Amino acid sequence: MVKDRIKHDGKVTEVSDTKVVAEILVSEACGSCQAKGLCHTQGKRVSIEAPRPQGTDFSVGDSVDVCMKSSLAMSSVLLAYVLPLVVMFAVMIALMAVTGNQDMSCLIGLATLPVYYTVLYLLRDRLRRNFSFEITHKMY
Repeated sequence: MVKDRIKHDGKVTEVSDTKVVAEILVSEACGSCQAKGLCHTQGKRVSIEAPRPQGTDFSVGDSVDVCMKSSLAMSSVLLAYVLPLVVMFAVMIALMAVTGNQDMSCLIGLATLPVYYTVLYLLRDRLRRNFSFEITHKMY
């Protein structure tokens, strides 16, 4: 396993000619986490879809490794948490400087979040090409 990859254990739930869907259990890092009681991902099962590599034979129920480049994990945190926060505060500060109305600036700043996440949702197909997973047979 290459160090620049994040790996999760999974089980194949669906196989087609072009894709493989595996289910992973998001809990590996929960044991030592301070916020594990508050986290909504503890013990959550997530389905991951990946293109099926040529010449591979997957069956439903197979144990697999689901991999993603670690640099993409940081990019996803940036897109999901950091960038919307920066946009929201930039709009708030800009409107505050222009209008001087703190209430309106805060409300419009907060209103940028649904707009941001809607744009992110509309760009999901383009993002899916960049944030690709790789599913491989488990190496024992």
